[in-house]
Amino acid sequence: MTAHPNTPDEEREPGAYEPSQRMKDAEAAMQEAAEEAERLRHEYRRVLAEELAASGLSQRKFSEFTPYTEQTVKGIATEYGVKPKRKPTVKSINS
Repeated sequence: MTAHPNTPDEEREPGAYEPSQRMKDAEAAMQEAAEEAERLRHEYRRVLAEELAASGLSQRKFSEFTPYTEQTVKGIATEYGVKPKRKPTVKSINS
């Protein structure tokens, strides 16, 4: 009977498996990429908040220029302390 190609040549005790250096390196590269992606995500969200504040647009209008929904833009604005732009709901008695 032919052995399965993934069967090791030597028998090991159960639980005695040790990942290869190639697997460890690949896992480290994935972890590094995930950390970089998270750093870039926070940077992007910070830039969006700054742009929202500088634009003078409502969160709804601003969301049209992003891949995010209005609710996500609202969350980003809240996270970075950007106040929503609203039309005045109360008119001054002097006007």
